[in-house]
Amino acid sequence: MPVPETAVALQAAAMRGFRTLEDVIDVIPPAVRDRPFPIAPASAEASGVPGAGRDRDLQDVLNHLHAWHELLLGWLDAIDAGTTPAYPAEGYDWEHLDALNRSLRDKYRVRDVARAFARVQASHAAALARVSAIGGDVLFDADRFDWLGQPLAVPAHECLGGHYGWAVEAIAARFD
Repeated sequence: MPVPETAVALQAAAMRGFRTLEDVIDVIPPAVRDRPFPIAPASAEASGVPGAGRDRDLQDVLNHLHAWHELLLGWLDAIDAGTTPAYPAEGYDWEHLDALNRSLRDKYRVRDVARAFARVQASHAAALARVSAIGGDVLFDADRFDWLGQPLAVPAHECLGGHYGWAVEAIAARFD
């Protein structure tokens, strides 16, 4: 999903993506939401399913989204404080994204789908509110943050609307 080109479009993509995520979860029968994914991780990984080999159940997908909201909020906190954040996270670079994602999975593990979903709803609202408070001139200025090397809108979208698209695909692939 391409990065939206305006602040309003970025917010709309986040809200639309989150509604789609809610819709996908709503069609999963409540009795199976807390169960491990029906497709084994090794089989899913071989077939190119998003998050395969890492995400064992719906909770892992929701916890993954929450963890990336927390990273985004941390980057925004650092910006507000006038400091340079660890990007993507302390001790990790983009070449070790799989290790970071596994670490985040374990750090933010909540085993109950209802709790995991409530937590991702709250972190979505917090992250969206923070991003919405930033002007488009800041969000889309590619030279604003040297440590980022791209407009802030890119990771904001990837942690919000773009990530919800990934989650919908990951969930749908396991319940089809």
